[in-house]
Amino acid sequence: MNYFAYANLMDIDVIQAMAPSAKALSIACLKDYELCFGVTADGAYSGARLAPAKGAETWGVHYELSDRDMAAMDKSAGTDKGQWVHKAITLHTPEGSVVSSTTYDIVDPSGPAGAPAHYIEPLLKGARANKLPPAYIAKLEKLLTGA
Repeated sequence: MNYFAYANLMDIDVIQAMAPSAKALSIACLKDYELCFGVTADGAYSGARLAPAKGAETWGVHYELSDRDMAAMDKSAGTDKGQWVHKAITLHTPEGSVVSSTTYDIVDPSGPAGAPAHYIEPLLKGARANKLPPAYIAKLEKLLTGA
């Protein structure tokens, strides 16, 4: 199964702790969406989400993982409780390929939120390790640390 990570799961150590089969295929861009943070509809958690924004780009890592590992990630993401849901997406790679994938999003968030503290380090580590575009990394640094 293909999965697009755009937040803390870009860090290979974090995703492989839940999904040992995860293998990075490439970096990729999701067009017309902006990374932001929100609170799940039930108010129980905050985390990354995608806000529609014409002309925006959200970069991340396109992974391949087993169905079993995706099921484990679904359990962790609370998909059975509607905390995060699968979102079918179309990605663009730096080489010009267009690929279908899936990711998680918070639907109908109960409110906006800042980045959870445990997201910041792995999100930046993953962005840097996977060599996302330098301008996008700078944007993430400003969003997450104000620097």
